[in-house]
Amino acid sequence: MAESLQDYITTYSFNRLEETARTFRRLGEAYEDAYVDTLDTVNGGDTVMTGISKQLLLVADVLEECVTMNLYSKDMDKSVEKELFRKCFLAGVRIKNITMIEGKSGMTELAFQARTVGRGCISAKKLFPILSDVLGADYYVPGSCRTIINEEFHQYIFIQESRFKMLSGVARRGKGTSRYNGDNFLISRLDCGKTVAAIADGMGSGKRAFAESRMVIELMENCIDAGFQEQAALELINTAYIAGGGKGVHPVTMDMSVIDCKTGVLSCIKLGAAATFIKRESEVEVIESTTLPLGVLEKIDYTTFTRKLFSGDYVIMISDGLLDNISGVYKEEKMADIIKNISVRKPDAMAEEIMRKSLKCNGGKPSDDMTVLVLGLFDTYDK
Repeated sequence: MAESLQDYITTYSFNRLEETARTFRRLGEAYEDAYVDTLDTVNGGDTVMTGISKQLLLVADVLEECVTMNLYSKDMDKSVEKELFRKCFLAGVRIKNITMIEGKSGMTELAFQARTVGRGCISAKKLFPILSDVLGADYYVPGSCRTIINEEFHQYIFIQESRFKMLSGVARRGKGTSRYNGDNFLISRLDCGKTVAAIADGMGSGKRAFAESRMVIELMENCIDAGFQEQAALELINTAYIAGGGKGVHPVTMDMSVIDCKTGVLSCIKLGAAATFIKRESEVEVIESTTLPLGVLEKIDYTTFTRKLFSGDYVIMISDGLLDNISGVYKEEKMADIIKNISVRKPDAMAEEIMRKSLKCNGGKPSDDMTVLVLGLFDTYDK
């Protein structure tokens, strides 16, 4: 059991370090061209180098967290362990070296080695109902772990599901005939029990806007995977974007929603982004911000809003293209009315309906690139 735990800690730490190194390399590439310019300019060089020093400290913090992360094992009750072994064996899977691990986020993780009893392969998902029945909680396999059980013993990790389940839907439309959409988006489920959704909107439309927003959203995904806090990731990306020559030329808006699926708490972080809407039964709340996009200021100008969500609530994130289709002054209020009158409950159908009604306001022709993200929160305790 001790060896099993040690193998898990080593694997976990090296995975985190690898993600951090990948992010650091991407940021280094963004700084490469800017570094040459700092040799010829004094004031600009000081600004860039100061920013680099600040971000290096953030990277150091993440590396230290990876090395010193606290994972605690606890013994499983012998009768429970015996029952788990028996039911897995009946399902055609032999397990050994079972370890229960409680991460610093409070989420329980189950680690064990497994192989098939006979020949062939079995999906790790086949063990989900067994774990739920024996341990009294639902579990899932994180995306970075092995999902197929074969004839040899390998390590498998199962993480306890959060109380709230998140379902998502996406709808997108490009402006005109261009195959490039200047909006890029991210929906990422983190092992700590949070779900992160973001929309990056490049200036204008077409290939350039697509490339710039894609770079920002990919950096954000890498930073989150590497373990950065959301605000620290935004500061890191902003500095890299400015150092790469993007300051004041091609700003990119960023709209981010972070939902803690253990508590149902939503944090909205906005940098020049369009409004976010929370749909709760027949009411719709509008969250607006007047901040500036990424790439405008050395020190990012963002606003954070916090809300408590309940089962059945929907978070709707949009790019400004949907509001551009609506005429008049009070566009956010009109969009809130559109969302309020939508009766469908599936997130993907809701996203398409919002898109359709926005286009209808402009004769079916998009004024700009358009993206809608719908996140639905549902309490697994409600049966």
